[in-house]
Amino acid sequence: MTVNALDEDDPGNPQNKIRTRESQKQLRKIFMEWDLLGVSGAPEAADEYDCMLSPLMHMLHDGASEAKVETWLIEEVQRHFGSRSEPQRESRLAHQIVEWWRVRTLTP
Repeated sequence: MTVNALDEDDPGNPQNKIRTRESQKQLRKIFMEWDLLGVSGAPEAADEYDCMLSPLMHMLHDGASEAKVETWLIEEVQRHFGSRSEPQRESRLAHQIVEWWRVRTLTP
């Protein structure tokens, strides 16, 4: 992987750690609103979906389409969390995430 020092949205660039942490915080909030496991009311579960942050941010940075994000979310719900996927729910989440990333990367 080549790190481009000018790419402030690259989550793999150590120079971007402050921006990456803020992006993770924002994405964590989106996941807690989606709340697949129903844990959003428990402060100790604030990191429950953190396993999805880095892979998803890298996918988005690499230009993943909404369809690709949706497919990835469905697989994560089923394989990682062992839950039943609801394609419409994951489709809405994929749309929300891709739109968030689009807006997030417009401004530093």
